[in-house]
Amino acid sequence: MTMVINEWQLDGKLNRALQSAQRADFAMYLAWLTPAVDESAQFFTPEALTERIEQNLLQQLGVQQARTFCQTETDIMLMQHHSAALQQGGLTQLKLATYLNQPPLTQFDDKSRLAAEVWQSLSLHCRRRLQQTTPDKPDINPAALYEVLEQLHGVNAA
Repeated sequence: MTMVINEWQLDGKLNRALQSAQRADFAMYLAWLTPAVDESAQFFTPEALTERIEQNLLQQLGVQQARTFCQTETDIMLMQHHSAALQQGGLTQLKLATYLNQPPLTQFDDKSRLAAEVWQSLSLHCRRRLQQTTPDKPDINPAALYEVLEQLHGVNAA
């Protein structure tokens, strides 16, 4: 038996069971379907076809590929170009150059590295979680707990 993922693999049996009020068959067919929403029939499209159409559309519109957020070797020339645009045309020319060729957002491609301003604004709990350190737990002494309970019981009795 093959795995049933989409409704179209049942050849209308799910619909017929629903229309003829066959609850047991409908429940069985429904249980065969995958619970993942992205694999249902509405969202199922062949991957190769969509990628080819998307690439063709990007080429037709002349859209550049998305750049990485970190600084690359070619960004030094880009920064010099932006600096020259600021000197020659002012802020409006710099904005135009920035819109046409976006500068890098970060210097490094390390997702766990945070800027100093961001790190300083984090709470101590967030910093500890990011550093993945756990505080030392004190040793548990059951006899000490018994003594504390005895003292509390003596205070309540008096």
